Amino acid sequence: MYSVSFAFVLLLASTCLVSLATYSLDAVLAVGDQSVPAALVRQGLMPCAPFSPTLAFTTRLLELYRNSHLRCPHLAIQPFVKALCDLHGISFRPYLSQQFSISYDLYLLIREEVHSRVNVVLERDSPYWRLRHTCPACSYKLQGEAELIFQMLVTMDGNDSLKRILRRDPPAAPAEGEPTPEGPQVGESRELPDTRKVGGDYLLSREKVDRWAKKILEELLPEDVRLL
Repeated sequence: MYSVSFAFVLLLASTCLVSLATYSLDAVLAVGDQSVPAALVRQGLMPCAPFSPTLAFTTRLLELYRNSHLRCPHLAIQPFVKALCDLHGISFRPYLSQQFSISYDLYLLIREEVHSRVNVVLERDSPYWRLRHTCPACSYKLQGEAELIFQMLVTMDGNDSLKRILRRDPPAAPAEGEPTPEGPQVGESRELPDTRKVGGDYLLSREKVDRWAKKILEELLPEDVRLL
């Protein structure tokens, strides 16, 4: 037996919310469980520590937050955990948000791995499967269908609005004896770097995007040709 002393648990019946409770669980280690976290995951609980976890969140609660966050991206983890604390009648502690974030990342990772394995079985794992099947009206052709001048019309967002709200530090003053640079100067970014990689085939990797960077393209073009 392994006891999880504190767990947020969401009980659902059909589409109605029945109760929200906290309880202690004695998790039974079955044959084949490689570790305590694996045993908890098998019972629908996402731990927040790789060894000897004392708190776990149910998959139903994590799925509730995932769907709520999809509908309202402004719903951050901290206010969601604070609401849970209010429902449980306990004081909020900052470490609870971090524990929820760890369990939520694990839950998303498992969902992505399951989705990838299903796509392999359905033969939907080729690099261009999504592009070829994203729009049946554009990508599917009928026998005897007339050829069009443009087979597909595509629009894209340059994300210029997000670039304009990038927080930066004031530009550094030139060192003594160095000339003042010409033109407007920008400081270093104050945004926290995020090196995480998104799985799946929906987003392009940074390496593929950087191949089309303006600086790289200018190096490939002749000297008398420059991009605007």
